[in-house]
Amino acid sequence: MQSVVSYPDRGKWGKSNWRGNTSGHIIVDLIDHFKPKLFVDVCEGSGTSGEVCKDMGIQYVGLDLHKGNDFTRDFVLSQLPRPADICFSHPPYANMIQYSGAVWGNNPIDGDTSLCGADEFIEKSQVMLLNQREATRDGGIYTTLIGDMRKNGEYRSFQADFIQMMPKSELLNVVIKVQHNMMSNSTQYNGARFIPITHEYLIIWKKTAKSLFAVTWDKAKEIKRQIAATWRSAIRVALMKLGGRAALKDIYAEVEQIAQNLIQNNKNWQAKVRQQLQYHFTSVERGVWAA
Repeated sequence: MQSVVSYPDRGKWGKSNWRGNTSGHIIVDLIDHFKPKLFVDVCEGSGTSGEVCKDMGIQYVGLDLHKGNDFTRDFVLSQLPRPADICFSHPPYANMIQYSGAVWGNNPIDGDTSLCGADEFIEKSQVMLLNQREATRDGGIYTTLIGDMRKNGEYRSFQADFIQMMPKSELLNVVIKVQHNMMSNSTQYNGARFIPITHEYLIIWKKTAKSLFAVTWDKAKEIKRQIAATWRSAIRVALMKLGGRAALKDIYAEVEQIAQNLIQNNKNWQAKVRQQLQYHFTSVERGVWAA
């Protein structure tokens, strides 16, 4: 694998009519380079990764929202026979191609990141990446394929957000993937003609033995975030680890482990957690909340 890759032929894997489906050749290159024994794809789409792994004799676990697996709520590690050697994602981009209710299924699904605005997409993507990291063995690889977006004249380079919100000591490589046969990106805004987006980024991290608590603490020290978004992400991760729903006391205990950076600056942190639960999560019964 090189730092720039280009696959004019997407290959025989997956469904060519599945919008946004990536080339199986990039999965081949990942496997050839890192030699995994267990490859996991947390949003497998039409099954490209699984077909590549079958051809190459690699053990595989494929998860996806259309199969009932939500990477923003469900703890990936609990669905695996053991921690992954490579945990890969190619998430639906914020509000670019709608998947649930369009590419698959009859109705939109709440966990579908293709239905999010850019800011909510970033928040849910951090949960996805932390989920992938937790599902990866120490010394293993967690990686995501992500592109840029231009909408209403605004340009978002999500890879910058993704790199910023994960441990800088674990970043191993960034590979530029050239995109082929894309719909023209020549839309003009107020007379301006923008350069077409014809690339994606494969961001590759190598997991250290650092705990999830240590990762969230380190990232809080490295960068400043909007407090509301950070509390919300902490609660998402807590609920994910607790199986998607939990009693308030258990949510407190989990958040206390992963959000010490916030707690030390807020004497009333439990009230803050309750506020975020009321705003952004679902009360399934008295004292019990779900993502």
